Amino acid sequence: MHVAACIRVSIVGGGSYPGLHCHRLISAVEELQLTDEEEVNGKSWASQRSVFYVSTKRSASVRMSSKPFKIFVGYDPREEDAYQVCRHSILKRSSIPVEIIPIKQADLREKGFYWRERGQLESTEFSFSRFLTPFLANYEGWAMFVDCDFLYLADIKELRDLIDDKYAVMCVQHDYAPKESTKMDGAVQTVYPRKNWSSMVLYNCAHPKNRVLNPDTVNTQTGAFLHRFQWLEDHEIGSVPFVWNFLEGHNKVDDKDPTTSPKAIHYTRGGPWFEAWKNCEFAQLWLDEKEDYDLQAKKVTN
Repeated sequence: MHVAACIRVSIVGGGSYPGLHCHRLISAVEELQLTDEEEVNGKSWASQRSVFYVSTKRSASVRMSSKPFKIFVGYDPREEDAYQVCRHSILKRSSIPVEIIPIKQADLREKGFYWRERGQLESTEFSFSRFLTPFLANYEGWAMFVDCDFLYLADIKELRDLIDDKYAVMCVQHDYAPKESTKMDGAVQTVYPRKNWSSMVLYNCAHPKNRVLNPDTVNTQTGAFLHRFQWLEDHEIGSVPFVWNFLEGHNKVDDKDPTTSPKAIHYTRGGPWFEAWKNCEFAQLWLDEKEDYDLQAKKVTN
């Protein structure tokens, strides 16, 4: 195996946030195809927190720390397929070290980090727990939160390279007012200022203002305070091009303008893993990615 084209995979078992237990080298040419069965604590690799170290000539130009870029993905048991496909789409295209960590409410409750009762308007288990991202990253460096209903079509390095340390957070600043009254599998569709800003956020975890995002705040503050970023001044919120949170059913591609092509599709109304949304826009792209994920997962267990 050529040393300059390899991927080091660290697979974590025993929950979502413990230390590393297993390391494996695989060829980058194989595109994440493990050659033999791999299980950690009785669970397949695909369900674990994973760290991928990509060592290639391309990664030599990384301008930031060589530590893995932490990506926290909102997890809901109803959307297991969505989570796995989102995770797969990031890992498959990434040219930088990334660490993908599911935010699982059950794990957070067990650790005493989350005790909030679920409200009627919370459409997912991570509606509020997403704001623990800086806390879970130990208030160090930059980390990203993203909903599980995203499909990445571009290298996450492109997004990470947009980071500007003068901001406390960076996100796509949508002006979004959905027309539907329900979404996903019948959840109530709500409308509020800055809707969908919090669905994909780059957090400057070390920024002093983000220290307020601790378990006490996340468990007691209002949805308005958190989802509207009311702990920050407007100038502390940086903007990211909309193609990194391209809202299915809302944002449009201009065939004459390549800058409008999505780099990350957000199936915010509901994706093809829900029966009601199996024919949504870009459904086939997600289904193709799911097929590729299933193929890779099958190779692990065979």
